[in-house]
Amino acid sequence: MRGIEERLRQGMIDATRPVLGAPELAVRVTARVALRRRRRRLAASAAAAAAAVLVAIGVVSPYIVTRPDPVAASPELDGVRIGYIPEGLGAPQRLRAQEKDVKGEIRLRGEALRWQAGSDFVQVSAYRTDGGMRDAMDIMAMNVVDSPVEPRSIDDPVLSGDGTSAMWVADHRLVLKVTVSAALKGERDRIAGGLRVAGWSPAFAGLRVTYMPAGMWVSGTIGANLDALTRLWQGESGQRVSIEVVYGRAVATLEKLRAAGPPQEVLTDVRPASVHGQPAYAGATGQAGRVLLWLVKPGIGVRVRGDHLPEGDLVRIAEGIQSPPEGQGESVDGIAISLVGPDLRPGPVETAMTARWRSTTRRWIGSDGEDTVTVSIQRGAAVPSATWWSSVSRGEPKPATIAGVHGNLLDMGASTPSRKFTWTPESGLAIVVTAPADDLRRIVRGIAAP
Repeated sequence: MRGIEERLRQGMIDATRPVLGAPELAVRVTARVALRRRRRRLAASAAAAAAAVLVAIGVVSPYIVTRPDPVAASPELDGVRIGYIPEGLGAPQRLRAQEKDVKGEIRLRGEALRWQAGSDFVQVSAYRTDGGMRDAMDIMAMNVVDSPVEPRSIDDPVLSGDGTSAMWVADHRLVLKVTVSAALKGERDRIAGGLRVAGWSPAFAGLRVTYMPAGMWVSGTIGANLDALTRLWQGESGQRVSIEVVYGRAVATLEKLRAAGPPQEVLTDVRPASVHGQPAYAGATGQAGRVLLWLVKPGIGVRVRGDHLPEGDLVRIAEGIQSPPEGQGESVDGIAISLVGPDLRPGPVETAMTARWRSTTRRWIGSDGEDTVTVSIQRGAAVPSATWWSSVSRGEPKPATIAGVHGNLLDMGASTPSRKFTWTPESGLAIVVTAPADDLRRIVRGIAAP
């Protein structure tokens, strides 16, 4: 057998001999492959070096480095960024804006940007108010919207009967309005949704909000209900944050704060937590909502809610809520005061809680030992309400302006030379001053209200 195999093998070798390569063929092929690889590496290195040089001198070919086209800056109106306007309306025109009621009285003054092409137009108006504008009901009460459609919620815009305008309270002392031509009614909500309140004030309901995740903008108002002072933020992908500050006996303890939430809210997975080293509760609400609640001190409670927000961000927001720094010199509840003469000395600070507000009061005492000046800072969602007015005044408040401050003179009775004056610098805050009539103007001027 072995002889047959050897003869067959030798026959195959003889038959294929004419097609065999030279003995050095494998060496030449290996060398050629190596040479090609070196050339490719050199070419890549040269291209990278050329790109680096071009970047250094600022002449970069789009085939080497690609960059996105620059995005035009969004127009801004009195601190409000406008994110969307339909195409084809040209450049905006800046105007003075005003809103008149049914009697022709001007109720709001502000600024506007107007885009127009032919009969199609869009106008965005911003009005800064002196205070007192909290929600849709306040807008309805002004009678400045044509045939208004009553909104489902006090936080919703007030729409005109023909659907061409929407007006709402975007933030404390800021009212926004979007007006479009009839042909652009379908764009109204998108324009309104693209408005962003920039540079919101960190001061809120007697506290300071020092952190909010990037990309969040103010979308709601203070004083959205009679139980809490509320501010809302909104972001992309359904992210929402609400901060509620509750004052009064309803939040005398942490357990009362937990029970004081909206009746329709059901908290699950409730567990002990901590904010600023104080006992707190953390819980979940809905499918993507989280809640943190704690007491700043008895009578002041805070609830922070976040939707579609990482728990770490919610904790950071809560930890960033601080009491405002005390002003220089004398102060009451964070309000700096420089109003007393050399013959007065400050007395003790007293606090009191009612059902829905909390007051902090300081008295300045004269040389005769009598109380001469009293300043009370009162905070809560019920300030001012009918119940609140009846607690600070014997009769009907009378509008008055003292030292340029618009407020109300309250009845002290004919038997006393003192006068009581109160004003509300912002929603949920009232300042009540009791002083001799001759000193009232100087004292009001010395209070650093927000």
